[in-house]
Amino acid sequence: MKVVDTLEGTAEHHQPYTPSEAGFWRVTIALMLASLSIFSTLYVFQPLLPVFTTELNITATQSSLLMSACVTAMVLGLFILGFAADRYGRALVMRGSLVGTALSLILIPMTPDFEWMVVLRFIQGFFLAGIPAAAMGYLGEEVSFRHIGLAMTLYISSNALGGMGGRVLGGYLTDVFDWQVTLWAFSVFGVVAAVLFLRLFPQERFFEKTEQNLIVDLKGMLIHLKSVPLLVLFLLGILMQTVFTAVWTYLPFYLEGDPFDWPLKWIAFTYFAYLFGVVAPPVAGRISDQIGLKKMMFTGVTIFLTGTALTAVREGWSIMIGLSLLCMGFFVAHSMASALVSKTATHHRSGASGFYLISYYLGVAIGSTAVGRLWEEFQWYGVLSVVFLLVFLYVLYPFYKDA
Repeated sequence: MKVVDTLEGTAEHHQPYTPSEAGFWRVTIALMLASLSIFSTLYVFQPLLPVFTTELNITATQSSLLMSACVTAMVLGLFILGFAADRYGRALVMRGSLVGTALSLILIPMTPDFEWMVVLRFIQGFFLAGIPAAAMGYLGEEVSFRHIGLAMTLYISSNALGGMGGRVLGGYLTDVFDWQVTLWAFSVFGVVAAVLFLRLFPQERFFEKTEQNLIVDLKGMLIHLKSVPLLVLFLLGILMQTVFTAVWTYLPFYLEGDPFDWPLKWIAFTYFAYLFGVVAPPVAGRISDQIGLKKMMFTGVTIFLTGTALTAVREGWSIMIGLSLLCMGFFVAHSMASALVSKTATHHRSGASGFYLISYYLGVAIGSTAVGRLWEEFQWYGVLSVVFLLVFLYVLYPFYKDA
């Protein structure tokens, strides 16, 4: 009888987290802090690229290597760490990610040589991958299916807030002080976020460490590449992020030239458009309960395209409205796609999320450095030309029209 009671008590205790429990909010707040640290660190370099071109006497395309080297390593890290998270535990991977990110950021301001800065950013990119590689898989198992949309949209909103904070504060602090002071400030935040995460974040309760052969386990993860619904989501990640990154990477160069001639701190304020990316996903999550995740995802793509088109008008008001819509649409589509990946994958969830994010960050790499040639040859209209890649998403829409 005592054994039965013990088993029943254990089963009752190990229920997925719901918003009525403190555990749900510990998980959510910890992941939000981690997201703020990871994405502010990733994107703080973006508004600083024109500064590096001037101070280090390099081209715009060369300076963009500080972004593309980082995200290229993230792609590698997402695959390796996503696999490790499924095999050895998500909490372990995420804790190591935050510590490694903070330590690598501390070293970069000490490095005056551009080539070594790129090397350190590459190393940092691998550590940055740990949170996005494991977070969605963790939520998929530890949070109630009914409430995973809330947890996921809060996490994605923090992605947007971290990206906005990195860009806005990065540009402003550099304009007032210098880029070294900026990176020191973000290093301090990274250390604080890591310490709080280590104290708040609970260990997995439903994770089961696999004992099967490594090759068999790897094949189990790779089977996601045979799923047509998942492949479409991976394609969306590449195409959406290519356009989004291209716009934000070359926007500072665009606005500092004619006819705008904006100073860096003014340009930094354009990143407040990310607030729409913070607010929109939770609202979209509620709407998706009525119309479905896939329809909401393509609604986000449509808003995104509208905003991108408005940035072609050489007026400050049009660019700001366009950037706001661009952020709103992008993060709605991204949050819906993230939820669909977790919902569609029935096993190796961190691996599936890792594949989605690999495609997502391949788009970052393409949109940063690869689009540099279009900027140098055709300026802003060359950058915007990559938006035609999104036509493929509408070709694929009929596959989801009944969802």
